[in-house]
Amino acid sequence: VRATYCILTPCHLLGLLDKEEEKDHLLSPSIAHYIASCQTFEGGFGAEPFNEAHGGYTFCALAALRILGFVSKINVDMLRSWLVRRQLEFEGGFCGRTNKLVDGCYSFWQGGAVAVLDGWYNEINATGEKMGTANDLSFDEVMLQRYILLCAQDVNGGLRDKPSKPKDFYHSCYNLSGLSVAQHALYSSWPPAGESGTSLNNLFGDSSFNVLARTDPVLNIRDDRVKYATKQF
Repeated sequence: VRATYCILTPCHLLGLLDKEEEKDHLLSPSIAHYIASCQTFEGGFGAEPFNEAHGGYTFCALAALRILGFVSKINVDMLRSWLVRRQLEFEGGFCGRTNKLVDGCYSFWQGGAVAVLDGWYNEINATGEKMGTANDLSFDEVMLQRYILLCAQDVNGGLRDKPSKPKDFYHSCYNLSGLSVAQHALYSSWPPAGESGTSLNNLFGDSSFNVLARTDPVLNIRDDRVKYATKQF
């Protein structure tokens, strides 16, 4: 599922999914069928059918289905249940698999997946029940921000898995990606259609200097970069 997502993302940015000559190949129902087959009995997704549910593969699977427009092909209730149970009550951060410890990188892999799922659910139920409260997320975004800023952040710069672990570029990237998702309210549709994207969720800490730029949760790219790229094609 990771390779599928990595192929579909640039196809979306390049506008290939909108071209008639490419649709039969890139929007084939068989792609969505394969992704759906990777959903486990827990509700998350493994890298391949019958693998253990894992946060990174779950994000890739769900985001790929969002791009394809086939989220409804999976068991959404089981997925939602698995995702929200990965946020640990005491730490506030996410773990990647059942019975594992918190890890800062899953701030995005799990938090981003929740944002993608919440956005899809709220879009198809525009006049009915929302997954979160108003445009909020269905996980505790303040607790996640707290974990990232107080536990994952190294006092000398950079971010890490958890206290006692060394900082590195990978965890710096995905902690920051998760922080952006937790700080910004959901769009009412995806791809966003002319929305300003200025609404914020409940924030932890001093918002005068710790609020990041908004990212697209499906693509994990800054909104302004996505808009620039899609205008070129």
